[in-house]
Amino acid sequence: KLVCEAGVDFDSRPMLVFYACRLLNPDIVDYDRLLNLIQFRLDDFVESDYTVVLFAASARYNPSIKWLFTAYRRLGRKYKKNLKALYIVHPLKWVQVLMTTMNAVLSPKFAKKVKWIDTLSELAQAVPINQINIPPEVYQFNATKETEVRVPTHGRPPSRFFGVPLERLMGVRGELGLPAPVADALDYLYTNALEVQDLFRRSPPPPTLQKVRSQYEAAGHVSVTYAVWGEHVAAAVLKTWCRELPQPIIPAHYYELIRQMPDPATQGDAAAAYARDVVLPALADPPCVSLLLAALFGLLRAVADHSSINNMTSARLAAAWAPNFVRSSQPDVDISMCSVTRFSEAPRHSRSSEDDDDDNGVLDLAASARENRPNVVTLVKLMVDQYQTIFKPTLEAAEALTKQQAAVPRKPPRAAAPASDEDIAALVEEMGQAAVVAPPARPVAAKPYVARPVTADDISRRLQAEQEAATRSTGATL
Repeated sequence: KLVCEAGVDFDSRPMLVFYACRLLNPDIVDYDRLLNLIQFRLDDFVESDYTVVLFAASARYNPSIKWLFTAYRRLGRKYKKNLKALYIVHPLKWVQVLMTTMNAVLSPKFAKKVKWIDTLSELAQAVPINQINIPPEVYQFNATKETEVRVPTHGRPPSRFFGVPLERLMGVRGELGLPAPVADALDYLYTNALEVQDLFRRSPPPPTLQKVRSQYEAAGHVSVTYAVWGEHVAAAVLKTWCRELPQPIIPAHYYELIRQMPDPATQGDAAAAYARDVVLPALADPPCVSLLLAALFGLLRAVADHSSINNMTSARLAAAWAPNFVRSSQPDVDISMCSVTRFSEAPRHSRSSEDDDDDNGVLDLAASARENRPNVVTLVKLMVDQYQTIFKPTLEAAEALTKQQAAVPRKPPRAAAPASDEDIAALVEEMGQAAVVAPPARPVAAKPYVARPVTADDISRRLQAEQEAATRSTGATL
């Protein structure tokens, strides 16, 4: 395959990968029609922010310079607007000079998105290469550049919310409630973002996301006010939090279970029942996973209900969210589970059936039966479309858990006694505020004195009382 999907980058943007080593013989394949196929492949991604990785080395066949100019012009603003980064790996000198010249003449703005990468180790700093299926030809060429590929661990200090096991944050049964990043984002998005265009398809600048994460990690910070940051930041934080869970929401050992789901396009009711009775109970390990999914998909259902305004149909929501639910040691399998296209679909260009057969033989674009089976994108779309049917048992269980917790008698908190004059005087003396004079001591009670931490309210009330007493005394003198 010349073009492949490859999961998401570090900012939750979908990645597309081009392999120059898989370019076909121009004597056999019409490269203009090949460009039509590439455009057709890109059409599923260009409406969202996305990243492209191009492995430029080890090509047996090279397109002509004329064709490269044609392709550059054909892939106009529609394809360049939402492209956030183009990583060209192992570039040949003539390719680098040609691209730099075209960018300088035709699109200086686009030139800023092009990143030249010399080694796979350098690429690993920019994107998660463990989500890219790298062919042997690329590894062989990279061996001439470096002796080993160094993949950074991207280790982070211990976190309060991100990368923390779900059961630790929510409790095994969800008794601790939704984690702060989820609850804050859901509250804000429900209230402010249901009609926002392309929600979940836009990625804010990485420094902005890092600032929001830092607020959550700061000691004493419980929540974040997204009114300061906006809807797309709240949406990106929600996706990032889900993607960084230590155990993915849909583990790899359930992929085949999802593949066996009836096709929702032809068996809608059977597919919904299968998702409710088979898939969702399997994913509920621990049980808090089902509560999290019910909360997330409740929001996605509400967003889809406003698709005539926000442009986010259930299919687009599924494409945006599916890569954040999966992760395994087999990137090619993960990619197939999150694929948003089917190669068996013909491009929307005039072509004869004989031409299709010829291209399928040369380009190897014919879809197998396995590729057309349901995947995670299919499941996510179904869960959005059939939310009430699939999540009804989960919502009922959540309601029962809430009632059970409310019925448990709770010991009333002990009333805090007001701070004594001795406490306040000791604190004021410790703070070095000599201007505040402690009042005459009260008679000490017979019972032993037990100190209590002094709060700011205690001091405020005490100083206000002293000011009122001084005012009354001044008035009496006059």
